[in-house]
Amino acid sequence: MYTPWLIELWAAPAALGFALLFNVPPKALWMCGILAVSGHAVRKLVLIIDGDMVFGTLLAALLIGIVAELWADRHNQPGVIYAISAAIPMIPGKSMYQSVQALLGIATMSAEADGTALLVAAGVHGVKAIMIVLALAFGIAAPLLLLPKRGRS
Repeated sequence: MYTPWLIELWAAPAALGFALLFNVPPKALWMCGILAVSGHAVRKLVLIIDGDMVFGTLLAALLIGIVAELWADRHNQPGVIYAISAAIPMIPGKSMYQSVQALLGIATMSAEADGTALLVAAGVHGVKAIMIVLALAFGIAAPLLLLPKRGRS
């Protein structure tokens, strides 16, 4: 039985791998995995209802950031340990790869060939990747700025 929603569960091992790399306390690992799966599910839901990848990523990052801060306040941990490892699996590797691939295609062209299509492809994929990364950064940072500072010094 294959359902596309099962693919979102693969965000958890990726988040747990980065959480272990960043020395997240063992008690907090499960929350990193849950946040990663939740973020991926929100982004997928936005894409299913014909939303934009950047907007979906922003909503997912806001969810991750808000829940991470609330959970961190409850357990006297910094929220960053939950949020960053949960958001890293949403970094746009495919868009970055396609942008670099188009740039390398331009680099290997002969001087008389027209590389306009490759240049446009590199620009489109590069801007999309940058927008997704900015959405992740803003979504994670916004709760730090907007939520009241309970227990944080």
